[in-house]
Amino acid sequence: MLSNRRLLLASAARAFSFAAVIGCGSSNSSNNGVNPAFEKVVVIGDSLSAGFQNGSLLDTQQPNGWATLVSSKAFFKLPLPLIGAPGAPAVLELVSPGPPPVLQQASGTSPGRDNPSEQAYDLAVPGHTLNDIINRVPVLIPASAEDVITDAVLALPLGNDQSQMNQAIRLKPTTIFVWAGNNDALAADIAGTPAVMTPLGTFTQEFQQLINTLHTQTKATLIVANIPDVTLVPYLTPAALIIGEVSAASGLQSATVSALLGIKPGDLVNTTGLAQVQAAIAALKQGHLPTPLTDEAFLSAAEVAQVQATVDAYNAAIAQQASAAGAVLVDIHAYLNDAAQNGVNIAGFPATTGFLGGLFSLDGIHPTNTGYALIANQYIAAINAALKTSLSPVDVTTVAATDPLFPPNIKVGGSAVRIPLEAAQQADRVIRPAASFR
Repeated sequence: MLSNRRLLLASAARAFSFAAVIGCGSSNSSNNGVNPAFEKVVVIGDSLSAGFQNGSLLDTQQPNGWATLVSSKAFFKLPLPLIGAPGAPAVLELVSPGPPPVLQQASGTSPGRDNPSEQAYDLAVPGHTLNDIINRVPVLIPASAEDVITDAVLALPLGNDQSQMNQAIRLKPTTIFVWAGNNDALAADIAGTPAVMTPLGTFTQEFQQLINTLHTQTKATLIVANIPDVTLVPYLTPAALIIGEVSAASGLQSATVSALLGIKPGDLVNTTGLAQVQAAIAALKQGHLPTPLTDEAFLSAAEVAQVQATVDAYNAAIAQQASAAGAVLVDIHAYLNDAAQNGVNIAGFPATTGFLGGLFSLDGIHPTNTGYALIANQYIAAINAALKTSLSPVDVTTVAATDPLFPPNIKVGGSAVRIPLEAAQQADRVIRPAASFR
């Protein structure tokens, strides 16, 4: 666990010793020939904008996020709230690509921020919903894992006590990147039901509040991304793959396995379901009939369609509010849909959205270095089109060549590799408010 008391004490101690060396990010206001729109840039959102991957916010991974990659091409500085090893939560590591893949969680406890005296301009906090971005503030005595990670990002330098939205306003940026609402949708994956997604009316009201507040209380250019189809992430395992796996382990016909487990091709199995599948295989090996998967263990094909329809409605609200505020809209939804359907050819390799397919990291929800580079290029293309700039794209081939999770670099075996239970559980820790960072 990233200790609450250790975080506060370490932050206070480091603030003094590092102050003369690190400074407070004031150099972000110097133009130096940079496009005036990018003189001072702030990023708000959730883990997808924080450079989070492999189940962890970690200093060696954060600079590979899309926002930092965009900053390198637009020549603006973007100080990050760097979290010391082994990260929060401790990072997932690939022991063997398998199949089946073998993962482990790094040992140890993060000391907290590497740079506690530096004002972060990437304010995105893993786990934050749209409401959190507007309202959640650091607390003196964290009572939950989400409090701890919120403090690590937003409470430093000591004395910061505002939400992401209000800190963004206080920093007086010339541009604000907003990618908000992903966790409002991802809740369905974790719970196995679309019923837990933020109601459309609430989402629309909150998004309007966020964009209107930023638009009226700053002079910033707003660059807003929409929400991807959260049913496409490899955190969710296709039921057909599970049925085949159990059939091979038990010797039963696929139709029999489907009936016993209560799942069908087209359904998607989550963390709860993977644990129940393990129990089912054990029961079958002992000659017992397994218990069917519970409702919270998977999204049925009909529920998948409901989640997708709700995400589409969220994105319609996002597009409407972005247009009303004159914001630049980045269509991440369309791009990832195309990647899921057609793959992405990178240096002759067909990267996919499957687990260990090259685009998503070990937690099955957050991109790899390569995935973040592709997302950065969607932002760059949208910026160039809307603002008449000529930013060069990120060289994705170069990023992939050194990406430790790009398939040719790790020689993944097999074409139907699913996420291990341990990795799915790590993803749950980030999305569930009651999760434990350890």
